[in-house]
Amino acid sequence: MKLPRPSARDLRLSSGLVLLFYVALHLVNHSLGLVSVAVAELGLTLALRIWHSVPGTLMLYGAAGTHLALAFHSIYARRTLRMAPLDLLRIGLGLGIPTLLIGHAIGTRLAWEALQQSPQYTRVVWSLWSAGGQGLQLALLVPGWLHGCLGIHLAFRQRPLYHRWHWILFAMALLLPVLGGLGFLAMGKELAADLSRRARLDAGITLNHESAALLLRVREALLAAYGAAIAAVFAARGIRRGVERHLGALITIEYPHRTVHVPRGWSVLEASRSHHIEHVSMCGGRARCSTCRVFVARGDAHCSAPDPEEQATLTRIGAGVGVRLACRLRPSGNIAIVPLLRLGRHSSMPVDASATVGIDREVVLIHIEWRNRDALAGQVLPQDAVLLTRLFIEAVSATLSAVGGTECDQGSSSTVAIFDLGDSPDMSSRNALAGAKSLDLALSELAGCWQDSFGIAPDFALRMHVGHAVVGETGIGRAHRLTAAGPVVEALGRLLEVAGQQARVLVSTDVLLQAGARPEDLRALAVRDLAGVPRLSFVALPCLAGLEAVFDH
Repeated sequence: MKLPRPSARDLRLSSGLVLLFYVALHLVNHSLGLVSVAVAELGLTLALRIWHSVPGTLMLYGAAGTHLALAFHSIYARRTLRMAPLDLLRIGLGLGIPTLLIGHAIGTRLAWEALQQSPQYTRVVWSLWSAGGQGLQLALLVPGWLHGCLGIHLAFRQRPLYHRWHWILFAMALLLPVLGGLGFLAMGKELAADLSRRARLDAGITLNHESAALLLRVREALLAAYGAAIAAVFAARGIRRGVERHLGALITIEYPHRTVHVPRGWSVLEASRSHHIEHVSMCGGRARCSTCRVFVARGDAHCSAPDPEEQATLTRIGAGVGVRLACRLRPSGNIAIVPLLRLGRHSSMPVDASATVGIDREVVLIHIEWRNRDALAGQVLPQDAVLLTRLFIEAVSATLSAVGGTECDQGSSSTVAIFDLGDSPDMSSRNALAGAKSLDLALSELAGCWQDSFGIAPDFALRMHVGHAVVGETGIGRAHRLTAAGPVVEALGRLLEVAGQQARVLVSTDVLLQAGARPEDLRALAVRDLAGVPRLSFVALPCLAGLEAVFDH
């Protein structure tokens, strides 16, 4: 079987992970200095066995070369440098890292290979400490680590697993460089306090004039070569722009209210950004969302076929003929397009709102509805109607807070509760069922109180389903709220539409099976298929009390 060819994104991610692991191991070695220099030396010995071996050397320097080459290619391929601030920061840090690491690598690896200067913590730390270079050494930790962490965040922020672990990852990203810096300082103080060891180190780290001059020449040559490479990339961009304009290699992109001229090879999203045309892009132009989609009204013959990543996204949203993603559409001739998603004039969301993108996760949704609110509102005083609405909202909110649910799409007569399945879907589904039971009991108690106090009978209903949903924030300023969209929301809406008045409680069999029920356990329940929704069955119940018996195997 022929293996799929790795994409540039795969190569960038894999090489970046290798480099991030190298930096993380370096920081861990520094952190061991909080114990003692001897323990840090032991950690360094183990690390050197990895990185100074032939496979380790090939992997490390191969990853560095690949990552840098892809970065240069990415900068050259961009037709405009207008981008989200987070992307700009990541690229800036990435370009600055080699200028810091070249000198460090020469003083350690090159000295070890060519001049037989052993890369020991006692030698390296004391040489930097005695020369007053500890500040620079600590500064070396920041750009590389921050660049790698930003890359991980941008690559995985839409993954459910990353969302579940992001606080732990954030704590690691924050603490590891701090501990590494403190460990380096601790080693310097320990060596400074040991007079006999200081004398040996001072005598052993002095390089002769020829060796020092050689290292300096190599460092200057590498820095000059790296600077020339960066200059060549930007010069190539300028030359390409000049050639395209001289040859008239411009195409016309016609928007509904504006026409722009851009060089052939630009993406539609790059054209929009370059000419300050509002164009939504939640994922930052990585074909991971569909918010930048456009309809090609004219000139589809000048549009190449979608690449696999674009096609996967178009298939997922069920895009019709002529719909393309602006971030991947690079027309070869004149076209006319219509952006399909536009922000309202009162929206405060940035046009490139990649930082607010929703998270795709598997959840249990519970729709809580007060079905006869409008009818009851006409039977009581307006003040009483407001009070009843407040009591309903407070009862639901207090119960969800107690059982670990999260409110979403809240309204005056309904709300949706979200229970994240996490790493243990069966237990989490059972917890969601227990939370639904608590909601059912709270609403039953509330209905009894209203019957006694106001002589009215509220009709509360619960519906449950499990599946994937994208959950994100909406709202302006402090008025933030959660909203959800996706297959599970659509199926739940269908459940409300078709089976909404059949029973007080509707639970999809998917929830019961996810919670650990066996198919034979469901035979005692009246399972029904939902018309119009394949493979979705549900159970209609008067209440949730006693449902735990289904799971008694």
